[in-house]
Order: sequence, then structure tokens, then C-alpha cells
Amino acid sequence: MTADSTPQSEPFVIVQATDLYPDADAILEHGIVFAHRTGGDLITLHVSGDLAEHPLSDPEKLLKNWSQEELGIDHHSVVCRIDENPKKGLLKSVETNDADLLIVGTRQQNEESQISGESVSEMVAIGAGMPTLVLHLGQPGLVTDEGNFELKRVLLPVGDGEEARDAIRGLREMLVRLQIDDVDIHLLRVGDDEIIDHLTIPERDGWRWHREKRQGYVSNVIGEICEERDIDLVVMSTRGQDGIIDAFSGTHTQKVIRRVPRPLLVIPMK
Repeated sequence: MTADSTPQSEPFVIVQATDLYPDADAILEHGIVFAHRTGGDLITLHVSGDLAEHPLSDPEKLLKNWSQEELGIDHHSVVCRIDENPKKGLLKSVETNDADLLIVGTRQQNEESQISGESVSEMVAIGAGMPTLVLHLGQPGLVTDEGNFELKRVLLPVGDGEEARDAIRGLREMLVRLQIDDVDIHLLRVGDDEIIDHLTIPERDGWRWHREKRQGYVSNVIGEICEERDIDLVVMSTRGQDGIIDAFSGTHTQKVIRRVPRPLLVIPMK
């Protein structure tokens, strides 16, 4: 760590929310690896209505698959039965545990529980008020089958000045926490605005910044760049749902969650 590292005096608390279905094991895998790399505490929220039918995967078994005896993390589980409103129930549980990072999973829209056309993970990601990592279950994430953490290429779409500032701040803090010292960060501006040329970016050995402008629909362009650059992680800031257009068609963040099957780190604007 260098002198500009994020302060480590307070414990870093990671909350992972899982519905306990078998394909949600990726959430547990990311939670364990994130807690290990950040030195944080890990809390698992069981958000299943039937815990007996879908038990939580055994972390010890997972470590054996990774040929590791232990990761030295503080992990405990909390039963979080959500029967009425999944979004409100999950947000309340997260707030109760005072998390610094939330990890959730999403499936295709026609397979996941929806509320007014939105998945629970979408609504939580834009409303949690804390950095939220959204994983596409069944798709490659940031943790390999062997338990290795891979984060080499990041895409950060640039909105207005405030959004860009907060997204860059949140990304910087997370990269420092995760001890990432070798990464390419691609700043993308969709449209003609020159704001991308004037952004202040944190300088750090091993962090390589690239700037690019393109035309088109935001979510479509993000998907194209992810394929072209083989992006590992997309980072976006959000104001939450704002206005009647967002209510009917969704925010840019929601559209990216639905259309781009890459891990997405959502940073709430301060």
C-alpha cells in the first residue's frame, strides 16, 4: 500500500445477500475472496423463504475445492426472511448490519422475482446507499473456479461531472481496498460532451487510464466496449431513480444490469 491508501482503522464490512439457490454460490465465493483481500468482516444474509430446501453452501468445502485450508476471515450468517417486500426487507437488513459493500446476484429478467417489472437486485443496487457489486449468476465473475481473483480491465462510463467524480472516487477506494496494483481503467463518454477530457484521475503506479468517446445508446455502447476490451468490471455511479422517465424505463444503471452480463459496481452519489 502507498501513502494514499484508504484508511484501514475501521473494519470493512461486506454483506452478501443470497437466495440460496445453487447458482448463487458465486455470491459466497466473491464475498469470501473480497473479505480476504480487504481484511474485512463477511456477513451472509439468507433471503430465502425456505432455508431447508436450499441450504447455504459450506465455506469449508469451498476452500477445499480451492486447495486452501483457511482464509482467516470473520464470517457469520444472518437469517433474513423476506415475505412481503423484498426490496424494503433486504435494504433494512443491510442497513442494520452497517455494511461498506453489498454483494447481490441477478438472473435474466424472465427468471428472477420482479416487482413492477424490476428485479430485486436492480432496485437494491440503486437504492442501497452503499457500493453494491451486482453479479450475473451463471456468467463469469471476478473469482475463478480455483478461487483466484482477477481484475485487469475496468470500464467506467462518464455521465456528468458529479457522477464521474463519485464513480472515480468509489472505484479508487475499492481498488485500494482490494490491493489492485495492475489494472487498465477505460473512461467512456457516450456523446459529444468534452467533460471526459477534463476529469481529474488518481495517479498510482500500475493504474493505466484510457479515455474514449463514442456515439449511441449508453447501454448498447457499454456492451460493445465490454466485448471489445474484454472488460472484467463495469463501474457506474447512481442517483437512484429520478423522475417519471426512470420510473417507467429504468435508469442507465438498471439498463446496464439487464443488458450487459458483466460484474457491475454501483457507487451511490454523495
